[in-house]
Amino acid sequence: MNSPAPVPTPFQVALERYQNALNYLDTSHNKSLKKAQALEIIAARDALNKQMEAEAEISVDMSSKLIEQDNRLKQKSYKITQVLDLAEYRETLPMSAQAWWWHLESRESLHPCNRFDWLLRSGKLVLLGVNFTLIGTIATRFLSGGSGLLEIGGVIFSTFISLLQTENALTRTRQKGFVKLMKFLRIAEHWYEEIQFSVTVIVFAFLLGIYLNFSWFSEFYKQEGSHLQSPPPASQELPNLALAEEKYLKAIELDPDNLDAHYKLATLYEELQDLTNGKKHYLIAAKGGFIDAYNNLAYWYLRDNKNAEAVELLEKAKRLLAEKDEKLDQFTEEEKRNLAVQKYSIYKNLGWARFKQNRSEDAIPNLLVAIGIAENPAYQKFIRNPGAAFCIYAQLLEKEDKKLSQENWRKCLKLAEGRIINTEEEQWLYEARKKLK
Repeated sequence: MNSPAPVPTPFQVALERYQNALNYLDTSHNKSLKKAQALEIIAARDALNKQMEAEAEISVDMSSKLIEQDNRLKQKSYKITQVLDLAEYRETLPMSAQAWWWHLESRESLHPCNRFDWLLRSGKLVLLGVNFTLIGTIATRFLSGGSGLLEIGGVIFSTFISLLQTENALTRTRQKGFVKLMKFLRIAEHWYEEIQFSVTVIVFAFLLGIYLNFSWFSEFYKQEGSHLQSPPPASQELPNLALAEEKYLKAIELDPDNLDAHYKLATLYEELQDLTNGKKHYLIAAKGGFIDAYNNLAYWYLRDNKNAEAVELLEKAKRLLAEKDEKLDQFTEEEKRNLAVQKYSIYKNLGWARFKQNRSEDAIPNLLVAIGIAENPAYQKFIRNPGAAFCIYAQLLEKEDKKLSQENWRKCLKLAEGRIINTEEEQWLYEARKKLK
């Protein structure tokens, strides 16, 4: 007759319950542990602890089994912390500080993924500092000289994200909010530092992208300013010089080396008769090697009878033209045409400067180069006033060759017809009409 099986002790019953509850950790490979299952595991361990305190003595075999089951819990504790906010339960339920299963989130630091968390935290704080520096620089550049909703919105957004990250990193309240979000998304705690660091890197990359592309934004604002200053005829828009000035100033703030923006702003100031600011920006563009700026600045020197200063600028421009001529084979047809138009203006103004200095022997060669370009039909229509060189040459020939002078006065009138002319050229055309009567 078989002896009856021994009745399990309350401790053994509690241990078996604990073991069965831990099986939930093994059966939830592809899906999250349910909240009720997680609570059952914790409750089973609580009950087991109470039985341990009640038992007078626990066998070595039972102790080994308990250690084995506790190791199972510790190894997969992150599954429980994903679905339970143990801190909230600790605030409500009385429990011993030795009840380590109620503090499983502290075991996340032992996860292999967390061994470099100290490095990620340090890197995150460094990047946050860099991000705020970049925001300061970006805000200064973009918000100077007036700003639209797009610029303000971009700066506010990037500042908000960085502030949010800083609060997450430095304040307990925000950390709790972040933890709640991660739990809602069912993301294991051992990934928290990696996620925060990744977000910081993304914000840094975004800000750095803006910072490194200041020149692109500068070009964008310059193009906007150019459109506002000289709208295409087909658009039937009126020029908006005030807004164009704002766009040019922003372009220069974003990229002080945008010589074309300096040049276009100078032409705008010239249009507004603000010659002081116009010359300032012409000079900046000229110092950077911008040929058209040399020419326009020299023109204003000529109007002020500062002929020597004009000649100095125009001679520098000639050297720049010579450098471009050496690379002419590499230019497109449009670039060659633009170079020819620039050359016409430089040589015409240099001839005019030498004529004003009564140095005919130096004026003639320069004027002849300009005249040769003006007579070329491929370039003539792109020159503002191709007749201007003939007007100057006609004046120079007055005392030496009346017949040739008359011929040049006729060309001066003919080629200036329908063109935009300035004050001096208007006077020259008046002289031409008088001479040809």
